Amino acid sequence: MGTWNSEIFGNDTSCEVQEYFYEKYNLGLEPDEISKLITQKFNYSLNDFEDKNNVLFALGFCLWETKSLRTPELNEIESIIERGEDLKILKGLNATDDFLNERQKYLVKFLKKISVEKSNPKKRKKPPKEINEIIQTGSCLSFEYEKGTYGGIIVIDSEYFNNRGELRFALTNIYQKEIPDFNTFLKAKIRKFSWETVYGQANRKAAFEDKTARIWTYPLSYEKSKEREQYFSFNNTFFKVCGQLPTFTQCLLGTSGIRVEYKKEYSDFENSLIEELLYLTDLDDEQAASFSEENIEELNLLLINKSTTKK
Repeated sequence: MGTWNSEIFGNDTSCEVQEYFYEKYNLGLEPDEISKLITQKFNYSLNDFEDKNNVLFALGFCLWETKSLRTPELNEIESIIERGEDLKILKGLNATDDFLNERQKYLVKFLKKISVEKSNPKKRKKPPKEINEIIQTGSCLSFEYEKGTYGGIIVIDSEYFNNRGELRFALTNIYQKEIPDFNTFLKAKIRKFSWETVYGQANRKAAFEDKTARIWTYPLSYEKSKEREQYFSFNNTFFKVCGQLPTFTQCLLGTSGIRVEYKKEYSDFENSLIEELLYLTDLDDEQAASFSEENIEELNLLLINKSTTKK
């Protein structure tokens, strides 16, 4: 959660929620359906007491703008603000008195605004054209670290449009002389993975009873239409698709991570990516202990069972 001012959208999480909401809204999805997707996509933030309100406030505003904010959602936001819950959290994060006073003013204005129903919902805009690619959410990708040494990653989330796109991947413990196949991925484990216990109200949205999972992901993206062709060309050359996991997606896993900078020159980007991936294989004892206890096949079964239960 990056915060730069005291406004409702003065932090990374709220802005990401708003951006995601209107991406789906402009694609034609209904607000109730988008709300469910956000609960899944931002599951980790909803289970983090420091970040939860940023999701709820941003989602509440988007629902209000689309004339879809219902009484339960409004009441929850109102209760958070009137109890001073948000200010207590920020104070615990060492926010200054000036910041807290400004935040309180914004919260009062925010609540007053969304308490009055809009006369007309926000109009949908023409969405960017979505691009279908071979590499997608759930893809198991092998690659060559250096001559004769191979690794593997899992695509946790992906979205491609004509003018921008991104995939986020998780690193596995695959590091071997043979090219990995799909079975290798199923028996592999995820690096920088942990189960975390959640308490109180956040437990209502926990992925698995009283716990949720955190997994580090690394984004590869393009931000301009002129970079798109080169981006896909590089990925399809550098990575080999070894199989597709049916439900191993971001929906039940919180994500965080660092960005590998995409550069226009293939060699620059490839070198920076390989350097980063090789760095991640140089593990100390603490990092080595951060692999998931369950292998990918077992984690996938957990997700399938949880998805079936939720339905």
